[in-house]
Amino acid sequence: MGLASRLGRLLPLLSLTLSGHDAARITSGEDEPIVQIQDLVDELLKNNPDIRSNQHRFDAASKRPSQLSTLPEPKLSFTNFGVGHPFSRLSESNFAYQGFGFTQEVPYPGKLALAGEEARKDAQSEQEIYRMTILDKTAELKIAYYDWFQVTKAIEITHKHRDLLERVETIARARYAVGKGIQQDVLKAQVEQSVLVQQLEILKQKKSVIEARIRSLLNTERSLGRPAEIKMSVLPLRLDQVLASVDQQAPRLRAQRALLEGRAVGMARAKKEYHPDFAFTFQWLKTGAPFPDYYVATAEMKIPVYFWRKQRLGVAEAVARFQQARQSYVSARQELVFMIKDFYLTASTSERLLALLQSGIIPQASLSLQSALAGYEVGSVDFVTLLNNFVTLLTYEMQYYEELAKHEQALARLEALLALPLTRP
Repeated sequence: MGLASRLGRLLPLLSLTLSGHDAARITSGEDEPIVQIQDLVDELLKNNPDIRSNQHRFDAASKRPSQLSTLPEPKLSFTNFGVGHPFSRLSESNFAYQGFGFTQEVPYPGKLALAGEEARKDAQSEQEIYRMTILDKTAELKIAYYDWFQVTKAIEITHKHRDLLERVETIARARYAVGKGIQQDVLKAQVEQSVLVQQLEILKQKKSVIEARIRSLLNTERSLGRPAEIKMSVLPLRLDQVLASVDQQAPRLRAQRALLEGRAVGMARAKKEYHPDFAFTFQWLKTGAPFPDYYVATAEMKIPVYFWRKQRLGVAEAVARFQQARQSYVSARQELVFMIKDFYLTASTSERLLALLQSGIIPQASLSLQSALAGYEVGSVDFVTLLNNFVTLLTYEMQYYEELAKHEQALARLEALLALPLTRP
């Protein structure tokens, strides 16, 4: 078969391979099941230990408000007063009696309500932390999934380019056989194939690490299959719209705000400790003849006489806790705004780069390689130029999927910060 016919078979294959900027699936992976990202997210919500741990933590916190806002348990008492042993005849003295009593402690009005309100704010904070854990773990899974997709595409592209390079080597051998080429071209093609084989081993090792990370998040050891194809998710909001929704949407800030509000209630509760608590007792006493039965009612008041060592310092502690929570809220908001801007700008830049790669750079690089192949056939282009065009196209195809993964990962991080759906399901 002549050189022209060999090249004629190669160019359509090359054009098919590079069209659409998407490497075809390698044969060895065609029988693997396609794994949709939403299926993995559903499994994550059921099995991830961190999510389940924070769920139990929130459940526990939600049980505290009722406990702290309820009166202390009443006390029942029994009194047996006699001269001798309670079961002896001496207890039948005129001074002996038996009594039953009931005592109820009553904190100063408002203390229990404030304690319950503070616990409710803490429970709200735990609820937002639980919600934040779900979003963070989901973002971690999506980031790993996009890495998995990117390295899978890199392996496919490398396989395909290695196959094409083998065909280029065949052309170089044919040219060398008819005296139109040199042996050095054949050797260079073989070296480049060895480089691609080395890159494949590195990519396969990276893929194994990513899959191990996904299994760790899912708390499973089962086989994963292969990732589904990913399309770019378009940013639905402007940066000013995103920043305007931070205070109301971000679970991290909502958790800090609930904690801050709880600390404010804690200050009011600490000030209430200056007021006394009460206890009320009612007793029924049964006496022997000739004395009638009678009743006794008692009221007690606990006086905070050591307020300079207890209540005063309790208020100071509550104020310090409030100030700490307020500064934590300010710090969390500043950090959150910075991260949102960072991820938003990353996604915006990736969108522009993807558009350039898809509509201009990759098609141009593909045409340049085809032109170099045609020129190499007639001897107007040397093998080094052909090889440079080949490597350039490989680099841009790899960069396309790297940018696509980076874009989706930035949106996944924004989703976790804002609790807004931004990526494709």
